[in-house]
Amino acid sequence: MSQRCIFKIAGTFSALFLTLILFSSPQTAFSVVDLPPISPSGIQKIPIAVPDFKYMTPEQTQLAREMSDVLSNDLNISGVFRSLDRKGFLEDPQGMGLEASEIKFEDWRRQGAAFLARCSYQIQGNSIRLDGRLFDVAGRKLVGTPKSYAGELRAWRQMVHAFADDIMMMVTGERGVFDTKIAYVQSVGSAKEIFYCDFDGYNPVQLTRDNSIALSPSWSPDQSQIAFVSYKDGSPKVYGENVSNNSRYLISGFPGMNIAPAWRPGRNELAVALSKDGSQDIYLVSPTGQVIRKFGVGFGSSISVSPSWSPDGQKFAFVSNESGNPQIYIFDVTTGQKKRLTFSGKYNVSPAWSPKGDWIAYSGREGGEFDIFIIRPDGGDNHAITNGGRNECPRWSPDGRNIAYSSTKQGGSAIRIMYSNGTGDWQLTRQGGGQELPDWSPRRNRQ
Repeated sequence: MSQRCIFKIAGTFSALFLTLILFSSPQTAFSVVDLPPISPSGIQKIPIAVPDFKYMTPEQTQLAREMSDVLSNDLNISGVFRSLDRKGFLEDPQGMGLEASEIKFEDWRRQGAAFLARCSYQIQGNSIRLDGRLFDVAGRKLVGTPKSYAGELRAWRQMVHAFADDIMMMVTGERGVFDTKIAYVQSVGSAKEIFYCDFDGYNPVQLTRDNSIALSPSWSPDQSQIAFVSYKDGSPKVYGENVSNNSRYLISGFPGMNIAPAWRPGRNELAVALSKDGSQDIYLVSPTGQVIRKFGVGFGSSISVSPSWSPDGQKFAFVSNESGNPQIYIFDVTTGQKKRLTFSGKYNVSPAWSPKGDWIAYSGREGGEFDIFIIRPDGGDNHAITNGGRNECPRWSPDGRNIAYSSTKQGGSAIRIMYSNGTGDWQLTRQGGGQELPDWSPRRNRQ
């Protein structure tokens, strides 16, 4: 069930977290390059070499290439780096040293590398320790400090993601998004359940098992809770669930429609669409269901749904049909002022405000199928960034460099991610049944 279907329903009705132990020194800002923006015209990427990880004992060879593949994929998805083809590497990665004095920097320079990621690992029983270093090839030196991670063997992917995050911090001064999760709706027979996975599509986890219809997952600001809509009791209600212990609680169960939850940035409260007073409107509620405020964004018998907060939590974009067809509007919670944002296309839904506040993505239909569009909050520079298939429900990565969305461009509905200019497209989910309505979690706080 897509976001536009949720809008139609509203209209009808109204009318695991694994802990990493980091041994590295406290992170200090070490910015080598300015973080390049992702512009509509393209992306300038930094070439980086990622050889196979070095195994410290001969019987531990099985993860050397797989770890390198995960790190390379992380850095490619970032939009900042371009991992070089390993076929061109001159040295045996298992014979290479780990210290700057042992690196043949001139060879790596000739191969076009600006940076070299050098990693080793050691397995003891069910535990693993990973050591990573980043080298500036032109400067012939170590960047920042060596990084070490240790924990259960099954958590090795999270450790590689953590090193990718540290590489982003050392090179750009900003953490990556590699420890984030993406929640989505998975069709399971005739039911729809909430799942979530790592940002790269791995380690899918089923959150709900209600054999009913669950929709609209929304991550809390601390990545510990997911709010969602469930029809398990007949009418739609908003629930929250703790992702670490699967404890569930009712957020909003008023008579009528309770849909489209959206956690407010930095606060323990949500915007939800309710019809408890007759017409559909946006309300601010606590996680225990207390109504804090009715925003009054509706006009007459119009329907207002799908709130998406600005990064500072002072405005939200939403969908209203007060002009006849669904369009995107912006509401300022401080002044109470509302303005219409979209005027092109006859059906625009699923707004998503970028974490830097500079864009609003949405799903719109101007001709045939739905596509993903982005627009400035002042209404300028409106343009499509997808083409082909049905593309819906965009959601931004925490750094604003990527967008997750659901798409049928390769057959059944699946979750995909792309750079914010529409290039660099990856399919994340490959389960049968179809996946839709993604939501990208915030970054996890690292100690």
